Order: sequence, then C-alpha cells, then structure tokens
Amino acid sequence: MYRKSDLTKAYYKTGEVASFLGITPRAVQLKDMRGELPFEHTDTGRRILSRDSLLAYLDKCNMLYDDEEAGRRDLVYARVSSQDQKSHGDLDRQALFLIEHEGKDMRNPLILEECGSGMDAKRPKLQQLIKMVMRNEIRNVYVTHRDRLARFGFEYLETAFAEHGTNIIAVRDESQDKAVQEELVEDMMSLIASFSGKLYGLRSRRNRKGDGQ
Repeated sequence: MYRKSDLTKAYYKTGEVASFLGITPRAVQLKDMRGELPFEHTDTGRRILSRDSLLAYLDKCNMLYDDEEAGRRDLVYARVSSQDQKSHGDLDRQALFLIEHEGKDMRNPLILEECGSGMDAKRPKLQQLIKMVMRNEIRNVYVTHRDRLARFGFEYLETAFAEHGTNIIAVRDESQDKAVQEELVEDMMSLIASFSGKLYGLRSRRNRKGDGQ
C-alpha cells in the first residue's frame, strides 16, 4: 500500500512504475501497449507516466492509502431548544440513536451537543463544527434532522460543507418527530414576535419623525 504523499514527482519512468507495481519493466511496457497505463512518450521514445495517472492506477488496484482522507473524522451533532428537553435526556438520546444506527460506518466520531434555538446561527457548538469543516477535519456530519443544524439556511451550510468534501447525513428518528414539530412551532412563534417587535419599532420611529415636522 502507498500513500499519496509517497509520490512526490510529476512524472515516473518505466522502471519506477514497475517498482511501485511490483512487476518487471517489461510487464509495464505491455500494460502501456494494451492501453492499461496511459504513458506519454517523449521525443526520444522514452515512456513517462504522470503522477495523477499512477495514483489513479494504484487506487484502481487497491494499492493506494488516502492519507489526506485518513486524518478526517466523523461528527455527531445533537441539539434541543430548551433546558427542559436537555434535562429529560433528549440530547443524549439523539447522539445514542445516531451511534447505534450509523456507528459501524463512522470514523473516530466526535459528539457535539448543545441547547439553543435552531434560528441562532451563533451557537458555540455549531460554530465549532463549522470551523472544523473549514479546516478540512470532518468527513461526515450526522444529525437526526436537518433542522438540528439550522432552522433556516440549511442549504447554505450544505453547499459550503460540500466544498470541503463534508457530507451532512440526516438519519430520521421517527420517535422524535413530535418534538421536532413542537420546536418548529416555538421557533415560528419567536420569529413572529421578533418581526412584530421590529415592525412596531419602525412605526414608532416613523411616528416620532412625523410629530417633529
């Protein structure tokens, strides 16, 4: 097995390729003639194989160990909206559900739990998650519902994470559907109250300006 970092040159000669594959130079030449290895030929007739082509062939033969991917881990994110939910163990249940159902596919999982509104983009654990993704440390993010990450703007997170090779995997826990719906109602009521307050403030300022004229 080879790491990507083991291949440091832009191009490799026939003998070097043979050494990587553990075969004779003649066998490498035959692979070239059969089109199995996309060698380039110099003006003097010498065969050279690009690093990318050699990496692709090693990967095809299961001889490549992706050391860049190996350093990445998976992350389990759990969130509830209220301290009451937290005190009843809802946070731990979310994390346990994900570990039980997806744990076999996870790599060195990190669990982040927090209590806060899904509309609060400044949640500390969410900010920690985003920074880890931006540093290319996270392979997959597991949640029981996409709203656990963000009530609004989930698509922005999904697009940004994808640019760093991070997948968001939502594993639905049907037993929590009622809780998710209740949280949505609470958030919507809070949102309406917030906009009503802003609208009232705008009207008050406008009225004060009118009185001063």
